[in-house]
Amino acid sequence: MKSFVLIKPDAIKRKLDQVILNELKSLPCVITKQAEVVVEDEIILKHYHEVIVRLNIPGFKEMILDEFKNQKVFILQCEGDDDHLIQMIRTKIGATDPSLAEPNSIRGRYGEDSLVLAKASSRMIRNLIHASDSVDAAEFECDLWFNR
Repeated sequence: MKSFVLIKPDAIKRKLDQVILNELKSLPCVITKQAEVVVEDEIILKHYHEVIVRLNIPGFKEMILDEFKNQKVFILQCEGDDDHLIQMIRTKIGATDPSLAEPNSIRGRYGEDSLVLAKASSRMIRNLIHASDSVDAAEFECDLWFNR
């Protein structure tokens, strides 16, 4: 089984990329691919397409581009034998809203943002990291980011 992980620009700006990477390395999986990339509009909009459609928030595409365009991110492909790898990684990362994340999760430990603050500022939530939420998403995201 595999999963895709993206360490976001807010984590890199706060110099948390290596800390997050070490947290992920504590899981029973192997990072089989890793790259540092500068985000292109087309890739990030394809990555978030389903969310853009589902949330249908005016200006959300622009919020995504404001957060990611021309910013450095780290992309990872994690693989492991556990059928629950995707959920294991997502549990380690914590809830999407860092203010609601378990204290021992990555977002709970290092997150400084909340959905309330993000909405009040008309921007994306800065939650450090993304991980695939399904087998299909992992396939799509690994292909999108590593086969550009």
